[in-house]
Amino acid sequence: MLDSLDELRLFLAVYEEGTIRAAAQRLDLTAAGGSKKLLALEHRLGRRLFNRTTRKLSPTADAEKLQRFARQILDGVMEVERTFSEAQDVSGSLRITASATFAQGYLARVLSSFLVAYPKVVVDLHPTDQIVDVVAKGFDLAIRHGVLADSSMIAQRISDSRRVICGAPGYWDKVGVPRLPRDLSSLDGLIVGKEANWSLSKGGSQQSIKIKRRFESSQAEVVRQMALDGHGIALLADWHVKPDLVSGRLVEALPDWNVEPNVGVYAVYPSRENMAPPVRAFIEHFKEWATMHPIEAEVI
Repeated sequence: MLDSLDELRLFLAVYEEGTIRAAAQRLDLTAAGGSKKLLALEHRLGRRLFNRTTRKLSPTADAEKLQRFARQILDGVMEVERTFSEAQDVSGSLRITASATFAQGYLARVLSSFLVAYPKVVVDLHPTDQIVDVVAKGFDLAIRHGVLADSSMIAQRISDSRRVICGAPGYWDKVGVPRLPRDLSSLDGLIVGKEANWSLSKGGSQQSIKIKRRFESSQAEVVRQMALDGHGIALLADWHVKPDLVSGRLVEALPDWNVEPNVGVYAVYPSRENMAPPVRAFIEHFKEWATMHPIEAEVI
């Protein structure tokens, strides 16, 4: 096995220079030190990498193979170093607004990871379930979940998400689990905001159902609690109720149907021009995080 990146650097230097002495000078080593490292590498690999002559070293077939991998590895290392160097250079402040539920349930972990990657950026998070004017309130960025209304703002889709219709097991025992969308109309609706018309699709079929209001709130977390307490059915984001579905505290209804329209998580900001480095860095970081930690699969 390879012992260090230094061995690969020495190997490539010898491959390119043709002599240990020239390679050692390039890497600020003694010729004796370079020769010792090269022999150690050959011993570990169990392969002769160079044929020795009095004037020059000529690479073997194994050396030709190794040099391709060595270049890829060292190029990758340089890319990592450049990325983290750039991260170290990004500095300044970043003011973000997001829904309180999403901030607590998912975004906090993204921000924690971002703080590690960008130690010179100061983050100011304002959780609120109200849609705020990003420019008027001095925010650099808003993270929004759902269907975006037309706006002069720029929106980058970070990730897909979905919504689920759910209720407590005790409520389903009392009213029966719906088999078709039309069965929802007679049930007690726990409404987020004013969304009392639910649209569902399956295959080529789409149905819109008016939900009977039993309780409504602008805060999804309050609606979730009403559902847990067995007061009715709720339409909530998958990331919000994932632990409840896994534990059985809530049970999804009509899982074969899709709630329309499709929703997503977006980064919303005023302009693409002159975007501050912390804003650009956070959006890219969030995209990478969401790829590795899918929003619909996270357990809060």
